[in-house]
Amino acid sequence: MFSLLFVINFIAVILLSVNIARKSNIRFLVPTIPSIFIWSYFVFSYVGILALFFLWNDYRVSLGIDDKFKILELWVYSSLSLLLIVLTFYFLSNILNLKIDKNYREIKGSGQLNSTVKMGMFLLFVLSIGVVLIYISKIPSIPLLEQLKGASSEELALSRSEATNNFSGKLHWYRLFYSSVLTFLGYYTFSLSLKKPTLLNWSFFLITFAAASFTALMTTQKAPLVWFFIGLVSTYLITRKTQIKLKTAIILGGTTFTALLFMYRRFMGLEGRPIIDVIQSIFSRAFTGQIGPAYFYIEMFPRHEEYLLGRSFPNPAGIFPWETYSITTEVMNYMNPAMIEAGVVGSAPTVFWADMYANFGIGGIILSSILVGLILYLLQYCINKLDFNPFIIAYCSWLIVEAMTLSSTSLANFLLNVDLMFLTFVVIFMLFLNRQLVLKDPLKGLKSFNQKLIKFEEQK
Repeated sequence: MFSLLFVINFIAVILLSVNIARKSNIRFLVPTIPSIFIWSYFVFSYVGILALFFLWNDYRVSLGIDDKFKILELWVYSSLSLLLIVLTFYFLSNILNLKIDKNYREIKGSGQLNSTVKMGMFLLFVLSIGVVLIYISKIPSIPLLEQLKGASSEELALSRSEATNNFSGKLHWYRLFYSSVLTFLGYYTFSLSLKKPTLLNWSFFLITFAAASFTALMTTQKAPLVWFFIGLVSTYLITRKTQIKLKTAIILGGTTFTALLFMYRRFMGLEGRPIIDVIQSIFSRAFTGQIGPAYFYIEMFPRHEEYLLGRSFPNPAGIFPWETYSITTEVMNYMNPAMIEAGVVGSAPTVFWADMYANFGIGGIILSSILVGLILYLLQYCINKLDFNPFIIAYCSWLIVEAMTLSSTSLANFLLNVDLMFLTFVVIFMLFLNRQLVLKDPLKGLKSFNQKLIKFEEQK
């Protein structure tokens, strides 16, 4: 009976969330920041709890995720967060009347770019390639090439660690260009080619696509390439002003699944394993890989560690009076102490609310969920007010993918995000270059207001 009640309530939360979102003018087949976030939340931060509750995933059980009452607590927190987010969408849409367009056909604009903007985007691409070359020169080995040479799984894990978590320099500055900027440029060149299919535009896209695909794969991490493909599909749908159709879903699903099969067999040491084992590994990673670590966040805090009270938040240049607590590394060490002995710096990222729980308890979950709802909805609302030219479409697609990462990163990292700040600056600068933020008549609004005020006085 207890299990049946859990399943009923588990499904009820999904249906209630979808209903509230739809009443908030959000369409699940139209790629927007709120809609794709909800999809990703369902996949990475909710559905997998069912498998954890019934102990269907042997690997997660072996890690210690076997306490049903703690898993039930995990479901309560995940459900609370999801419902608060969609209720925030509802409040903004129906109470404050900040309506998001149901589809991109309702957005008007020329979508034209001048030559200055196009040259600026090309120079940004050249700069990104330069940074990629510098980064490659600073790492002992490129994990992707080591894998192709036949490195063992242990050697590959060490190479990946040296190129990412254990990188000696300031990795986030390199990642800004080799990941975020190149990805953004991939979306921009794709949209530009769709709008104006010239040989030059398609050549620029293919070069950018090759560079972005290589940098997404070079550390043998699987998610970046999948996110890149999802962003390209969003770019196509937004540029064409259409919604997700069955054919599109099948192509995206088939391409993604095939890519994951290849990457898991090559990068996870599963070449000799039956195909069913590889598929199980993919589903395990997809549905429980991100929400699973949240179980240990709940177990660690405050039972083994006091609430952090903000110590896990980024502390750029040490301006805040605390030493940053590397929560993802500490949780991984708690989950798998053997990694310390192996000299591998692991990481256990999870859904955004888990970090806030580790810092402030249940209050942190409530506050962060409301903030996420506000931020994601208002981002889409503001973007929809702009002229949808290729770099705005690229920015929207990049934000869609970035919002998806809230299923595996903290809210603080999302807000204090150098990549987000930099690309926002690039977009604003390009808007000025494209003469879209220059007021033709700065006094026009004041004149109109004065005329209405005079008319009102005359009527009195």
